[in-house]
Amino acid sequence: MKKKSIFTALIALVIQAASGLHAQQLNPLGVCYVEVNNSNMLNAGSYTLQNTNRQLFDVAIIFAANINYDVSKSRAYISSNNNVTKVLNDVNTYVRPLQQKGIKVLLDILGNHQGAGISNFPNREAARDFAQQIAHTVYTYGLDGVDLDDEYAGYGNNGTGQPNNSSFVMLLQELKLAMPDKLITFYYIGPAISRQSYNGDAAGNYINYAWNPYYGTYSAPSVPPLTNSKLSAAATWIQNSNPQSTSPATLTTLATNTINDGYGVFMWYDLNAANNASYLSTGSNILYSENTLLSGQLYSWTQGDACDPPLGLEVTNTTGTSAKLNWTGNASQTYNIDYKPASSTTWVNAATNLSGNNTIISNLTLNTEYDWRIQSNCSATIKSTYLFAPRFNSGSTCGTPSGMKSESYLGTTTKLSWDAVGTATAYNVQYKTSAATTWTDVPNVATNSYTLPALTENTSYVWKVQAVCGGITTSTYSGESTFNSGFAPVQSPGARSLSFNGSTNYLNAGQFNLSGNAVTFEGWVKVNAFKPNFPYISSVMGIEVGDSNSAMLRFGDGNLANNKLQFILSFGTSQIKLNSVSTFNANTWYHIAATYDGSAMKMYINGVLDASVAATGNFTANGILYLARNYENGRTLNGFLDEFRVWKRALTPTEIIASNCNVSASTTGLEANWKMNEGSGNGALDTTPNTHFATLIGMSNTNWRTDVACTAALSTQEVNSEKNNISYAYPNPVKKGNDIHFTIKDKSASEITLYDRAGKLIVSKKIDKNDMVISSQNLSAGTYIYTIQSKDSKTPSSGKVIVE
Repeated sequence: MKKKSIFTALIALVIQAASGLHAQQLNPLGVCYVEVNNSNMLNAGSYTLQNTNRQLFDVAIIFAANINYDVSKSRAYISSNNNVTKVLNDVNTYVRPLQQKGIKVLLDILGNHQGAGISNFPNREAARDFAQQIAHTVYTYGLDGVDLDDEYAGYGNNGTGQPNNSSFVMLLQELKLAMPDKLITFYYIGPAISRQSYNGDAAGNYINYAWNPYYGTYSAPSVPPLTNSKLSAAATWIQNSNPQSTSPATLTTLATNTINDGYGVFMWYDLNAANNASYLSTGSNILYSENTLLSGQLYSWTQGDACDPPLGLEVTNTTGTSAKLNWTGNASQTYNIDYKPASSTTWVNAATNLSGNNTIISNLTLNTEYDWRIQSNCSATIKSTYLFAPRFNSGSTCGTPSGMKSESYLGTTTKLSWDAVGTATAYNVQYKTSAATTWTDVPNVATNSYTLPALTENTSYVWKVQAVCGGITTSTYSGESTFNSGFAPVQSPGARSLSFNGSTNYLNAGQFNLSGNAVTFEGWVKVNAFKPNFPYISSVMGIEVGDSNSAMLRFGDGNLANNKLQFILSFGTSQIKLNSVSTFNANTWYHIAATYDGSAMKMYINGVLDASVAATGNFTANGILYLARNYENGRTLNGFLDEFRVWKRALTPTEIIASNCNVSASTTGLEANWKMNEGSGNGALDTTPNTHFATLIGMSNTNWRTDVACTAALSTQEVNSEKNNISYAYPNPVKKGNDIHFTIKDKSASEITLYDRAGKLIVSKKIDKNDMVISSQNLSAGTYIYTIQSKDSKTPSSGKVIVE
């Protein structure tokens, strides 16, 4: 059957699905959104019409899951916050009772500022992958369909493309193929409304219903060929304390116009736990000539627990009969993994409570399409929703390459390599920019590595490779891997910092997923001027997607002095904010560090603990990380940044002091390290292998300054010791071979330690007198950091000593 004939047949299925609501469906159809961050879905089943006893709402929509973006795989995926997770993981409590009353339950999906949305899938493969994720989610949790919402996508973020004319229709075509018996509805907003036709096909051929998204207004969506019977021109925000809610007078007008104009749908938003029967009756008396009764109980709501599935899903080592399933694991979690042939509806368990980041499945059928899914166990009782991986082919006896690796990012070239396949005689490589729709082919690569030429600087790329065996047989392509081409290297002129103007200058470091139970932000900052106007915020660094997704360091807040530091993490749907006790002076360099270790959030200023607050559990921070900016340009920093780092662990006080100006790029837990010593160019380079290149936005070479916190690239400032005259080293510098003397003025001092410039411990000595001596005979020339631990202080004094 030709594809056009398939789609024609599917239109009939759409009509059939549209009529698949319960026999006593209202006219107009009653559609109700429930904001599950605040309210219980079950309240949608508590209202009936007084005379006929019919349910007021025919459709209840879970608001809302998100479209997030996995930068590591250039892939849009469905993300459920703690409350959506609570509903989906317990559908027997929150969904089935509604369905038993004849109410259809849909899941709303909308963007999340990460660059992914329904309007920018770059090709059919990407649209099909997301459609399959939606279908798997709907069938796994026994839902009745999906509501598509083109808001908050942040198109272009994370190197994603802008909306295109094919994405929305392709998604709908693939979605109806994947779930022909389910409802698809459209919240009529965003770029998708002007991109409803592609290649002679219309979005409306696959959409069951659409409605006006602007509450308190009356304006019918235009979704041809849908007629008025499938549209809601009215949009009603159920009246509450929100100023956007719709008044009874406006509701009366909306309901009257709906009946007079023959619209077959009436949309209600934000059903809460209050008794809304009187307000709802204002509309139902006009729509159905009946009052609305509160015929069931009102249900309260408690927040769900945050638990995210892992990202980085890919398949390697496909041999025809086995495959290796991979993900980016978290040591604090275990995982449940299932798989199935694509043609099957039954999932097969591959592993339960598995630690690590991969598992091998066997007994597969040659050249067969398979699906797999993964779920995190954050505790014995707290689980994530399932994340559904891209579909894969089991392949042939010519093995699929694995061990994908990219390195040597030089702006215009990048080296690719992979594990050799024993029977391969050559390899075919394909690559493209993440935003491109077509691949560039590199055929017959003789070895298991290849350097890509003529790349564009600071651009996200995707690549994959297949093996060629015997010159004839080819394997399936490997999973897609991504890399950023980076910046062309520059010769550092010496220690530098970056200056920011407080309005248009900042750094975009790209996508980070820091979610977990440990983190550290640290670096040097000097503020020229603090923000004088509300909300008094000067951003330093971090991720800010919303109250339920953030990790930030900034000065000031709406009710905080503009020269106090604030450390913020999101736990569940709310934030914990730790404010500094100390105030900061303008035109002064400070080393600041903020840590979370699973039990407390702490803030250090110049190596000294300044403030702390108890906190437990996993925080959520998954999004773009900015330096000198968050949220919007009114909160940018007017000042300098130098030597900034992100760690996926909590540093100790000793580590904070010892490494405040330099640290080895391979140090455990170091996720990103921007030394900011380039002195020119378009980016601050990440010295770690993680390639978190930070792009300069609104900046030029004039923003690189010699006003620095760390006067030598591989030294540290005297944080406590010499400034406070507690203890000090002399002579300094010391000629190699001579003794380094340490005068100890703190009677409780117990130990002296000496570290090299990479942070490696060189010498540790117990203090037993006021004048301690360490020989420099076996030390190489360079800068060393010393710390002196005191029994009476949790924070050691420290300083530097230079061996010449």
